[in-house]
Amino acid sequence: MSSSAQGAAQAAALSVPAKTYSYRFFLSVCFLVTVVYSLSLRSAPSAIFVLVLLNLLFCADVMFKNAWRDLENFRITLSVLSSICVLAGFCYGLSKTFFLSPLAGGVPDLYIALSAGVVLYLWTCSRAARSKERTKVFIKKLDDFLPKSGRLMQGQREMMVFARELKKGDIIRVKPGERIPCEGEIAKGSSAVDESLITGNMLPTAKIQGSRVYAGTLNKRAEIMVRVSKGLDESVIAGIIAAIKSSERRRVLRKDPLDAYALWMLLLCSLLALAGYIYFYWVGDYRRPLHTVGVFLLVLGLGCPLSFFFCTVFPSWCIHIGARRRKIILQEQGALEALAQADAVFFDKTGTLTYGELRIASVQAQDAKTKRELLITLATVEQLVDGPFAAAINIYAEEHHIPARKLLCFDVLPGLGVKATSGKNTLLAGRPEWLREQGVEVPQITFGEQPVVCGAKNGKYLGYVLLDDKLRPGAAEMVQALKDMGKKVILMSGDNEASVTAVAQEAGIEDFNFGVLPQTKAEILSNFHALGKKAVMVGDGFNDITALLRADAGVVFSSGKNVYNNWVDVIIRRSDLDSITDLFSIDRRLSGCIRVNVFLSALYNVVLTAWLLFAPPPDYTAWFWVPVGLLAGVGVIFLNSARLLNIK
Repeated sequence: MSSSAQGAAQAAALSVPAKTYSYRFFLSVCFLVTVVYSLSLRSAPSAIFVLVLLNLLFCADVMFKNAWRDLENFRITLSVLSSICVLAGFCYGLSKTFFLSPLAGGVPDLYIALSAGVVLYLWTCSRAARSKERTKVFIKKLDDFLPKSGRLMQGQREMMVFARELKKGDIIRVKPGERIPCEGEIAKGSSAVDESLITGNMLPTAKIQGSRVYAGTLNKRAEIMVRVSKGLDESVIAGIIAAIKSSERRRVLRKDPLDAYALWMLLLCSLLALAGYIYFYWVGDYRRPLHTVGVFLLVLGLGCPLSFFFCTVFPSWCIHIGARRRKIILQEQGALEALAQADAVFFDKTGTLTYGELRIASVQAQDAKTKRELLITLATVEQLVDGPFAAAINIYAEEHHIPARKLLCFDVLPGLGVKATSGKNTLLAGRPEWLREQGVEVPQITFGEQPVVCGAKNGKYLGYVLLDDKLRPGAAEMVQALKDMGKKVILMSGDNEASVTAVAQEAGIEDFNFGVLPQTKAEILSNFHALGKKAVMVGDGFNDITALLRADAGVVFSSGKNVYNNWVDVIIRRSDLDSITDLFSIDRRLSGCIRVNVFLSALYNVVLTAWLLFAPPPDYTAWFWVPVGLLAGVGVIFLNSARLLNIK
């Protein structure tokens, strides 16, 4: 969306930088404090008028400009409502201060009300502007994902060069444990490569001569020669980082929720002001059209009560606290509305629908005694190893109280297995083909795509364990709940066809894509938007970030320590998928609370205005009751919003 189109689509207040509001806000607070202090000391009305005039000229100018721009685009927003009410209150105070025959009205002036209205308007717009600008933080951390150097081969000579200097056709050497510095294909050798940063697949992928490899992925097993096909700047990982740095958010533009109610508040206060004018004109001792205009200005000046500015602020604070108690971090409140309006919810697989961690699914051995010996062997070998296979075995051993023997030494062969010595025993744990290479007779068993770890002791085969990445609790129920709401559920993952198909069938998802790269995920969402539909993306990893930014709202399952969390809308720190349906419940409660707040704000203001007109306080206390009444309305809104602190 072009910048001009964005300007036409959003309220003028959101196009102004946060700093423009910030310094005006602090200056306006100073003016407000000075006005309150002057009124309490009964200073000259003309001096107070000058303070209010300076507040409008130097602080409220941005409010008037925003209102004018919105009116030019035929929009009634908070800026328009606030400007009309502030100007009406100013004209009312002007008549009370300088007219020899002041206009009708029950209070001396509305200086405190309009000054406080300017302060709260600037504060509200400053919060919205800061929220919009938040995605520009932590940019420098992203470069840590890029490889820094590579081993360029020139004949038999090897030379270390910067990764960005590599060009198409170069041959590079990549040793085990090193990151591949560019995209290309294997020219010589074979290995296992960890591509989790790109595809999200936690298991290393087998690579042979001619296989494609990606920049930033980790070579796990053996030395390989790679022929460069794309430089680092053209790689998939560089494209992901460039998308984040340029903040390419293909989002429905957020709007201030108060803008949706501004038109109705303006219509209500205008009708009440007109009704008050007509009533006091006809029941007056004598009919003076100009004199009764004071009633119209008084009602209109109070038409945007202070409590109206807090109708969304208090619920937002309370819902954030309530959601945090349920381990849900709402970084962008507008994401809840986008989630409710979405036509489809896209899910990543690994770490989102599944835990993203391998667990032992079954243990296969000849008998119970051999099974026990197999588990002890695997627990002993893997106790000091770092990796998904070792983690699964260690967790299983801890849960089932499997003892791990003391190790004398061990040797890890990435992508193959582990060889260890414990006492007088030689222990092996790894792939079946690797155990065969070590002279162990391993039966010919077809495991399919399911990861497996075989064990052997002193050259004797003991059995194997099958590992699996299990669905999170409530996955099938969550998918069905989304379908019942009329949402389309789509799974897209970088994993292989077999694993994606199995998860989709178990979760009850009919539409799924496998082998999908990060840029392709973003293109799928763009195509969905081109059909005029809205989408939400639920993911967990760096490889999902372009899709998360391209969706109308992004939701991640995370520990909260990932750099990409700064660009997503909702962070979930729970293991169950009930949290997704909880978001819909939170949105319903939040929307309902805001509607009630707006109603209470309008009702309370009508009562206050009617009391000021029909039972005006004595002149010596009249100035005091307007701010007290408005602050009491704020208290009512806070009490209603506090219900959101407890979300069940």
